[in-house]
Amino acid sequence: MPSTHVDGTGGAQMLIEPRYDRQIDPIFIIGAPRSGTSALTWALGQHPNIQPMPETGWIASMAVGAFLSHRKGSERGKFSHLSNVELPLEPFMRRTGEAIDRIVHDVYAERCGRIYGESSVDNPAWTLNQKQQQHALQIRRHGSDPKRRWIDGTPLNSYFLWAISLLFPHAKYIHNLRRPDEVATSLEGFDRVGAEPQALEDGLRTWIEHTENAWFAERALGADKVFRLDFERISQDTEGMLRDLCQFLGEDFSEDCKVPLAKKLNSSEVEERRSINREALRDSDTFRTAEAIYNATRSHPAVEACDGEAMDILRQRFLRYCHERALV
Repeated sequence: MPSTHVDGTGGAQMLIEPRYDRQIDPIFIIGAPRSGTSALTWALGQHPNIQPMPETGWIASMAVGAFLSHRKGSERGKFSHLSNVELPLEPFMRRTGEAIDRIVHDVYAERCGRIYGESSVDNPAWTLNQKQQQHALQIRRHGSDPKRRWIDGTPLNSYFLWAISLLFPHAKYIHNLRRPDEVATSLEGFDRVGAEPQALEDGLRTWIEHTENAWFAERALGADKVFRLDFERISQDTEGMLRDLCQFLGEDFSEDCKVPLAKKLNSSEVEERRSINREALRDSDTFRTAEAIYNATRSHPAVEACDGEAMDILRQRFLRYCHERALV
């Protein structure tokens, strides 16, 4: 069995084209952690057609598992179940994406039932009560909200973008871009919000890995699928940013999206320590590398055309992760 059938770079033309359920178009926030991913997930998750997701992790795991499963089912040529009909990777991954989407909606319905009661799931007349309206973060506001799409702000997804793009070929991505020293400073104080802190150098390396992958995704998928969001806009241009994002996503603007951004979420008091850390990082080669990547990214806005070389880099990085891994 040729390797092109296993790594997604080719494959035979299918005689019978699969009939997919519908166009599944989730939204992924990518880029470094501590770049407003949670705040933006909750903000867009207040939209009538978008359900907010807690950090998943399992979707990236499913992307890896689906790829490895296709490889397992194609490893013995005509003697393997998938490769005996030369089933390409793409439809296999897209079918997996359909299953993921159904699970997401099942979990969402269960969450609504547990938080608001069963009537919130199938009663168009249901709405938040007066006490619930006092809280900014809601997973549903009206029983008539379709919530057809979902948004996932899991930073881990940035490592698996090639496979995720195969699971969901119609997905949209938002690249939250924040300065590397600010991210590293925030990660250093991560224990203040109940998470594991990182040393400054480690935080910079985390920023580099996530931001490089997100920048490659910008070039690989093009401006039609990836929106670059400068972090400062979240607080300085809240409504303008949300209107631009809704337009990018093909959704009408909703005032409800502004509610979670009226106050800071999950802050680790970056402003107080950033200037001190910039001085400490002045002679850091890692910081110089990160700053060069940041400046290069800022100087190259997203373009319409898709860059095949950038996509191949994402694919190769994913394949390196999968090297010598197996499910069974």
